[in-house]
Amino acid sequence: MEKLHVELIEHPHYLEYVCSGEHVFDDWVELLQQIRADATRKEETRILINVLGLLQPIDNMMRYRLGLLVGEKIGASLKVAALNPADEVNHFWETVAHNRGSNVQAGSDRDALVTWLLEPT
Repeated sequence: MEKLHVELIEHPHYLEYVCSGEHVFDDWVELLQQIRADATRKEETRILINVLGLLQPIDNMMRYRLGLLVGEKIGASLKVAALNPADEVNHFWETVAHNRGSNVQAGSDRDALVTWLLEPT
């Protein structure tokens, strides 16, 4: 299995992480650590995680664990949107992270997610 590939794109008002390939939980732990470090270094609070390029969907157990991880590692300090394929949006990750105080949103409409990210908090 190959490691998750992540490309960082710096937009004027948010950071985008484009994820592709295969993934395991430890890849997401590393990504969230990188997001925290980048956000601090670049003084950015808005994050878009684009998972349209994943080779396999994120199952519900992984979504649950990711929601817990986002709550623990990110909390309310960052505004995080997750761009998913339309048939994989079920808001489970979003609900778990919200219940732990995170400011997150999941969806398949890139424009709507970016609009939400750019709204004042």
